[in-house]
Amino acid sequence: MTRLVFAHYFGGSTRSWVALVDELGAGFDCVVPDVPGFGDTPPPAATSLGAYADWLIDTAGDAPWWAVGHSMGGKIALAAAAKRPPGLAGLILIASAPAFAQPMTDAARAEALDAYANRGRATKQLEDTGSRLPPEVLKVAVDDELRVAEPAWRWWLETGSRDDIAAATAAIDVPVLVLAGDRDEVMGPDVPRAIAAGLPRAELHILSDAGHLLPLERPDAVAERIAAFV
Repeated sequence: MTRLVFAHYFGGSTRSWVALVDELGAGFDCVVPDVPGFGDTPPPAATSLGAYADWLIDTAGDAPWWAVGHSMGGKIALAAAAKRPPGLAGLILIASAPAFAQPMTDAARAEALDAYANRGRATKQLEDTGSRLPPEVLKVAVDDELRVAEPAWRWWLETGSRDDIAAATAAIDVPVLVLAGDRDEVMGPDVPRAIAAGLPRAELHILSDAGHLLPLERPDAVAERIAAFV
């Protein structure tokens, strides 16, 4: 059975994958942890992209595995793959943050930092992703964002999203599926194209009528693409 090891988006948790894992069904061994500092977990002792990459590799274990990363989790998956861990069979990058510094204005970064533990601002951030979420799904996403440990929140916005590991990831030699939505207001149209262009074995697929939060908004379409690719 194919093992899929998941790393969720910034502000998410293990709950971010529930609908997608249900769509994938029993044919996959899905390992769905909270990224440290998110959900119910405390932040790691060292908040760095390398430390999060090591965490993902350790979480995967010894069996052959695919890394599935959404947004922030995609960059963690890229950093893990750049370490050439044994058993890594491929990557699924969903609306992924790039290996290079994520395009973000200083004003947008400051606004995101100020949104910490603020329900109103968290709601607006999620509504501005280009994804149209049912009210009950949006509520879970907002609740998850309010559970993020502050060190993890600040790490991603101040450091992790700015790290440039493109030189290291250019040598990744496993199959990579790059999925993006055509209404993604977080990454825009250029980032997924640049990610795919920077990886020698990448395939890019754009889902129509979809925003940034693909696993929450279009789990059926994402599961279909993953199953076909893997």
